[in-house]
Amino acid sequence: MKHLWFEKGAYAAKSARRYIEDEFEPKNIKKIAVIRHAALGDQVIVRPFLVEARKLFPNAEITLVTVSNYLYGTPSELADRTIVMKSREDSKGLTLKEKFQDYNQLEAQDIVFDVAGTNRSYWMTLLTKAKLKVGFPYKSFLCGTLYNLAVFRSDFQPEVECMLDMLKILGHNPSYPLNFAYPDHRELKDSEQPYVVYFSGASQLRKILSKPEMREVIEQAIDHQPTIKHIFLEGKNDFEKGEFLQDLVDAGKLTIQPCLPLEELVEFIAKASLVVAPDTGIRNVAISTHTPTVGIFYATVPFRYTPLYEKHWVVMNANGTKPTSDQVVESIDHALKSNDN
Repeated sequence: MKHLWFEKGAYAAKSARRYIEDEFEPKNIKKIAVIRHAALGDQVIVRPFLVEARKLFPNAEITLVTVSNYLYGTPSELADRTIVMKSREDSKGLTLKEKFQDYNQLEAQDIVFDVAGTNRSYWMTLLTKAKLKVGFPYKSFLCGTLYNLAVFRSDFQPEVECMLDMLKILGHNPSYPLNFAYPDHRELKDSEQPYVVYFSGASQLRKILSKPEMREVIEQAIDHQPTIKHIFLEGKNDFEKGEFLQDLVDAGKLTIQPCLPLEELVEFIAKASLVVAPDTGIRNVAISTHTPTVGIFYATVPFRYTPLYEKHWVVMNANGTKPTSDQVVESIDHALKSNDN
């Protein structure tokens, strides 16, 4: 079983089994590539994978591969170098030769970890020479065709854990709570002036509450928690602005925080007592700083992005209907009470 720790919960081709049995030694690995094409929230959750990969492969050069339309939040500081592939939009007008060159940017690697599962990551994985090509595909036919080592993916397990399974299968035992290499709420929490952060934005409008619904949540939460500071965090998009709450600001009940640069945003979130948000990058930033969250879910599955440890609450209905403001505020009250204990 040396360096191949599974019985039935993964896939290993004969070529992978032979390499792991005869040659594989983590300290001797010189080059690994991690492919991640995703927006802020998904870039955040790859951070523990990079931290743990560094532990397992201490002598390896780590190359992070991202894509041009998703550069915000790219954890380049956790890799030795970063390669940027062109997005679908940026590749329009390229010749076939130029597209091939874009897909073929990686030199030979010892291991390629595809933690993206996009068409572009498939092409790069296919064209890159590597002894191990590791993925977590939803499509089973990719096992043995594209990947010679794969772990199973589930909507009921946090995606970061599915990524870490790629290291666990090789015998690595990650440290918990996970290290995201970000400022830590447990050290930075503002105890003198506790505050709750509300965010009502996402990559897709179907994930968020309407402005009247979000306003109702905030008004009720202010009534329930009059001694804590309430802050509405704005995003960069027009529909993520807080003008609909201006009268609450004028009344001294609420503060609106304009959109922040990433470094300031991470520290601001880390100091908060609680973050209330839908399935969005801001919630994942809070999770990555170990800040408690209340997540509002009805359009997407909650279990893929909810850690199995620490204090995170999900507001959802089993039949998929939108949670009411009473449900959300009840979770806010419970979360703040739990934080005090």
